[in-house]
Parts: sequence; C-alpha cells; structure tokens
Amino acid sequence: MLKRRVGLKRGGRLNPVSKRHKVELAEYSKKRKTYLLCNPHCEICGVMATDIHHKARRGKNLNNEETWMPVCRQCHNYIESNGKWAREKGYLI
Repeated sequence: MLKRRVGLKRGGRLNPVSKRHKVELAEYSKKRKTYLLCNPHCEICGVMATDIHHKARRGKNLNNEETWMPVCRQCHNYIESNGKWAREKGYLI
C-alpha cells in the first residue's frame, strides 16, 4: 500500500506575475505604444519598427526609455542571436 504524502496545501493557483510586476508591465505597454509612434523606424535597417530592443536587459530597465531602441522583428532576432556583433555596435550594454 502506498503512503500518502503530506505537503503544503495551496488555496488555488499561484500568481504567475507579482502585483508590482503587473503594474510595471501595464506602464511598459503604454510607454511602448507612445515610443513606437514617436520612433516608427528600425534604427538598423530603416523599415517599420515593430519591437523595442532593451540594450541593457529588461529587469530594472524595463521602463527606462534611455535603454530602448526601435527595431523590426528581423533585426531584433539578429541582435539577440549575435551578441558579440551587437556589443561592438552598441546595441547591447
């Protein structure tokens, strides 16, 4: 006969995102829309920007517009997959 494990009981599902981070993400969403309206072109190739690249990683810099860079999806993927090149160009800090 199998023994039943006694563990901690949870009162429902854990929140995947903290309340503080939810507030930060809501602020980011608003700032992102405005930023892309004011900076509509990719800084690398000049086509329509669809993404915001965070030069200094997101974390504490999520809402720091000084570390943002408007890019298209193709250039964003290239930056993320070519770290050495991106650092040389100043796209990663």
